Amino acid sequence: MPPVGGRGGERSGWTYHAPAGRTLSGVVGVAALVAGARLGGARSRVLRTTAVLPDIALLYGIAAAPAFERLPSYAVRPYNVLHSPAVPAALLTLAALTRSRRFAVAGLGWLGHIAVDRAFGYGPRRPDGLRY
Repeated sequence: MPPVGGRGGERSGWTYHAPAGRTLSGVVGVAALVAGARLGGARSRVLRTTAVLPDIALLYGIAAAPAFERLPSYAVRPYNVLHSPAVPAALLTLAALTRSRRFAVAGLGWLGHIAVDRAFGYGPRRPDGLRY
């Protein structure tokens, strides 16, 4: 899949390729995790679970991974879906609609995980399993 948008083949959207994008991602990630800890408590199981849950796709594909940097093709879609900002957005929307603290903490934990990943340069995977 060719890159979309941007100049020079860059992907548009939440750009974690640039230092400013990584910094922003780090700030968003830390803020989300701190907010989740304040809302749910520092020892919240919901926060801890959702802060690591997106990486279940890595465990799904790790046994057949040809190398650390490449996921097997069957694990790419689950990885990309679980690392999409749409998941925490849906959880936070559900929290707002239902006034559920648990959904809010879950959304913040999930958002924190994704944003911290982006801060360290881990974004979506290409169909061949490598990072964009």
